[in-house]
Amino acid sequence: MDNNIKQSTHLQVTEHPFRCTTEVQLRFNDIDMLGHMNNTSYFQLFDLGKNDYFTKVKHGYIEWSKPPLMIVNLNIDFLAQTRFNERVTVLTQTLRLGEKSVHMLQQLINADTGEVKCQCRSVLVHFDVESGTPTPITQAWRDDIAAFEQRSVD
Repeated sequence: MDNNIKQSTHLQVTEHPFRCTTEVQLRFNDIDMLGHMNNTSYFQLFDLGKNDYFTKVKHGYIEWSKPPLMIVNLNIDFLAQTRFNERVTVLTQTLRLGEKSVHMLQQLINADTGEVKCQCRSVLVHFDVESGTPTPITQAWRDDIAAFEQRSVD
């Protein structure tokens, strides 16, 4: 797959390559009566991409019953219709890290043409489940994300 992406007026262009590529399979229930992917299904595919990303960043299983990160903001741009028989891939990267936040960019692309179907910008906060409060991102997480991205993310 080629990371060359067709340009759109709403497409956020990033100066860094996507290091996480997640192949996903569209399911029958992802498609609506018009024959294209329902807008709520994109969130599930982007969640699969985030899970794959953080599993790769941390080199294995993450115990999500004690989530270190919680989504606090999502912004999605629907750029082109996605049809049932398309091969699609989720691209995921961290744009930057704040003191307590992770700012991410994801794109759902046609795996054959590279056309961006949808993009998602999200903000996640590092979270302590027991206290119920955001906490600073640990140095270990910062180091692992920077190593995976092969660049500074601060």
